[in-house]
Amino acid sequence: MIFTKRLSLFSIIFCMAVLVGPARPAWSAEDEPANASALTKLSEALRFDLRILGSGMAEQPSDSSQNPDNRFLQIPRYSADMEFRPDLFLTTDVLDLQLKPRLLLTYQTWEEGVHDPTQAWDNEQYINEWLARWKAREDLFASYGRENLQWGPSYLYSPSNPFFLYNGRRNPYQEVPGMDFGRVVWVAGSAWTGSFIANTNEGRNEINGPGPFEKVYALKVDYQGGDHYESMILSHRENGENSLGFYGGLTASDAVLLYAEGALVQGINALYPQADTSPFGASMQRIYEDDPAIQPVILMGSAYTFEDGGTLTAEYTYYGPGYDGAEADRYNDLKQKAAEAYSAAGPISLLSRLTLSQTINTGLRLLRRNYALLQYTKTNIKDRIDLTLRWTQNLDDGSGQATAVASYMLGDHFQLFTVATVGAGSKDTEFKTLVDYQWMIGLQYTY
Repeated sequence: MIFTKRLSLFSIIFCMAVLVGPARPAWSAEDEPANASALTKLSEALRFDLRILGSGMAEQPSDSSQNPDNRFLQIPRYSADMEFRPDLFLTTDVLDLQLKPRLLLTYQTWEEGVHDPTQAWDNEQYINEWLARWKAREDLFASYGRENLQWGPSYLYSPSNPFFLYNGRRNPYQEVPGMDFGRVVWVAGSAWTGSFIANTNEGRNEINGPGPFEKVYALKVDYQGGDHYESMILSHRENGENSLGFYGGLTASDAVLLYAEGALVQGINALYPQADTSPFGASMQRIYEDDPAIQPVILMGSAYTFEDGGTLTAEYTYYGPGYDGAEADRYNDLKQKAAEAYSAAGPISLLSRLTLSQTINTGLRLLRRNYALLQYTKTNIKDRIDLTLRWTQNLDDGSGQATAVASYMLGDHFQLFTVATVGAGSKDTEFKTLVDYQWMIGLQYTY
């Protein structure tokens, strides 16, 4: 989709909204123009959804070695956003088109660190997702576009997904940046579906691992039974990383759901701290990129639904590629030495910045190996309130993270929402290294 400089997102949205709108020409059947039928069919095939979000966020940057005095990451103390999220859909018998342009207006202020100016306005226009899907046959579909391609039952993250590091479930009001995919989907029957997926470009998801983007190819097979489902995903990254992912769920009773998700990974595309003769005594290196050993990732979960509709979910994760105790100590020591050299003069300062950029973007989905999650969710409280309370525990370094997501419907179109996150642990543990707390409150309008 190509946009000229003279054609703004708003003009496109306006034109599409006019086509989708309920108004129709007031002519009679006798004098109906020849193109009226085609225009009516186009109007019926189009759908237009719009969400407008206004939000404010307060966060306290941690004074950790990863972000000394907030000079490296320069996290704003307060921010306010106004975001316009129109979604446009065109559905025909053989072709589906989707377009999700975005307009983001942002105001930020800084208190910690060195940021000039200490307050700033910004705006951004972009397309987070778009898709063109062709129905070749009743059971065969081909598509290309920019998508947020998520699957799996897990809440902490989706270990079977080789494309995205995060699943976006911690904060449902922040969109996951889309990536570019080509897909061919074969519906083999009522229970079986096969998909070939090619991740051809990073799209807007620019931070998805260390180093430049590398294409990923995957074959996904899904089975849907009466009270259970299973999926397997075989993937290959161009740098040589191979993964066999899987997930499945079983309805054990009316109240109990059991599920599992995981992957077997070979050739890990991530950075590990290694002792060497560099000024900091260690550096971040891809030491397992060509390693034939297979690292397991296993997530097991269960959910129990109470009679009042609330659901309690528990998950345990073993993340094989994560740092062991010795690697974690070396990693923290490397960050500390890099932080101490951050304000020094000369090449050592440049090395400090490079090192800190690598330690914050290691390519690992989780930093250590053992994690637990406990979550309570209840929706439609008094037909207006949705509530989620979550605790995530790093069982290796002792840090934790509490998250609360709540929303309140104000009529049919407005929703008041808040997302609060608080970290627990020492300042250089996983859940306290970036921010001590983060609180977001906002209002969403849906058309």
